[in-house]
Amino acid sequence: MPPDAALESNRVSIRPGVSVLSVLRHLNYKPWFALAEFVDNAVQSNNENKESLRKLHGSKWRLKVAIEVDSSAPGRIVIRDNAAGIRRDVFPRAFRPAVVPPDRSGLSEFGMGMKSAACWFSPRWQVRTKALGETVERTVKFDIARIVQDEIEELEFEEHLAKAEDHYSEISLEELHHVPVGRSLGKIKEHLTDIYRVLIRDGTLELKFGTDILKYDEPPI
Repeated sequence: MPPDAALESNRVSIRPGVSVLSVLRHLNYKPWFALAEFVDNAVQSNNENKESLRKLHGSKWRLKVAIEVDSSAPGRIVIRDNAAGIRRDVFPRAFRPAVVPPDRSGLSEFGMGMKSAACWFSPRWQVRTKALGETVERTVKFDIARIVQDEIEELEFEEHLAKAEDHYSEISLEELHHVPVGRSLGKIKEHLTDIYRVLIRDGTLELKFGTDILKYDEPPI
């Protein structure tokens, strides 16, 4: 099947097994590992498009990922990055559950993937993305209860005109199943700093959690 076959009429396939989406919330998982899936996607996108991004922005280009958590009921998390976005030809793979990415060298190591991590956090979520070099911004919305009840296997996505040089992704998770509060927020910051310490240390990644830019402090030796 050609890459765009699943994108005709602005629809993207979420087969196989949409019923599995409703049970992902019950997995024994940790919020920092789930959030790491979104950061991994941004890092992978940056790695695959580093030359194009540096050509556009210069040699001092830096990947930036910002995570915002609203712990007040019903809870909301937004993850934004300035990576190269999700290309149209990647959509068929990007939004199907349990699809292994072609490049597993160090990323997606926590085993869920972006869509599964999003379903663990939230019954209603969306991805708004603009791929570098394309002239369209796309938004895909997931309502898990409706998808499972109506056995929906394809989702429509919205398109809006955008500048070819723009590039970003924004994932919004609403009505959270797992709301990070209190000490959990500190543990998330601590674990994310540890997971991405190498990229933070060498300046490849600026990772922001709330108002704090995460910094890795070398342990005394």
